[in-house]
Amino acid sequence: MKQVSTDVTTPKKFFVYSALISAQVIFGVSAVVGTIGLPSFHPLTFAIVRESNATIILLLAAHVVSLLAGREGGLLSGSFTKDWKLILISGLGIFMSQAFYIVGIKLSSAVAASVWQPSQPIITAAVCMVLGWEPFNLNRVLGILVAFLGCSIMVLGGGAATGESLGGGGTEISSAFSSLMGQVCFLVNCFGLTLYVLASKRVLATGRYESVTVTAWSYLTATFMMGVLSVVTSLSDSISFFLCSDCEEGIWHVPPSAIPALIWYILMTSSTAYGLITWANKYASGTLVIGYTVLQPMASAILIQFLVSFGVYESCSVAEGGRSLLLGRLLGEVVEPCLDEPDKYTAFGAVGVITGLMVIIWTEPKGEKAGFVEDDDTEEDEVELTSFLEDERFYDDEDDLKSLEGQD
Repeated sequence: MKQVSTDVTTPKKFFVYSALISAQVIFGVSAVVGTIGLPSFHPLTFAIVRESNATIILLLAAHVVSLLAGREGGLLSGSFTKDWKLILISGLGIFMSQAFYIVGIKLSSAVAASVWQPSQPIITAAVCMVLGWEPFNLNRVLGILVAFLGCSIMVLGGGAATGESLGGGGTEISSAFSSLMGQVCFLVNCFGLTLYVLASKRVLATGRYESVTVTAWSYLTATFMMGVLSVVTSLSDSISFFLCSDCEEGIWHVPPSAIPALIWYILMTSSTAYGLITWANKYASGTLVIGYTVLQPMASAILIQFLVSFGVYESCSVAEGGRSLLLGRLLGEVVEPCLDEPDKYTAFGAVGVITGLMVIIWTEPKGEKAGFVEDDDTEEDEVELTSFLEDERFYDDEDDLKSLEGQD
């Protein structure tokens, strides 16, 4: 009998949770890297350089992984004629998430961005429950709200950053319109990541692609959209100045000092973190995948405290020559990078984050709603195995079974 290879095993919860935690830790570290390692340059230029390079890496990785998984077409395996719409939507989600976040940072502030990011689990849970993709669970909703409250306390207290940060954030154009547009950008950003997680989950459910392949094609789509947006906005001097009033070297200039941070963003934030999220998305609910975003400010706070405690960077609250480093920055003086240390708000908010996240994990839907292997579901596993063996992909092309039964 011939057998078509397919993967019917799912990982234990530990590995899925570890992937989600690792991804959010990378995002949290990226916020610190962006703060100290990325000088001022055009946000869309940063995005197009980051995404184009990450796309090349992801496409190569997807081809190799697909071949190792037994998919003869490698990167081109699957059925794009059936799935192109979902892949396009997944790419649109990445584009919305990254483009509008960094533009929002330039138009508004990192604090405003930090406040918006914890709303992603709320948006995702609302969409999933309204559409019936996840069962309504009051405890789960309360857990999300507790985590959101804890995360908000951390970022509003001034002791942690969240999400991805772009150096030189904050436009010189101080106006209500600029701030309003920044808030709109953050709203689109939050919906973008939710869109990517939910759309990519539908693509993964087809079983026609490896998770890294979905990430790669989504990034390729997002890169194309980012390129179009960058070119269109560059045609207008007023729009270019509005998006980056401190880009003295031109909108396409990439400062050499930004290259180390860009390498981190390309290899870790885009390639690794998004790859981990997509892989975990195959086995966990959309709400759980997004729910881990509340860990970002905690990761940032821990790293900041480590760097300050060991003297790698100064605390922004440290006075130097009778003037704080933070005040010097605000006055336009050239000072060494400094970091805001975690404070009592960070510790207090962390309690809410951990408590809320534990509730989200505890209320994760069981069975096929989540995709995990349950250790005590022996009977269900037997039924699934029987159904799998009866699948049309296993067929008796040489009448082997009939011969064993003594039939001609």
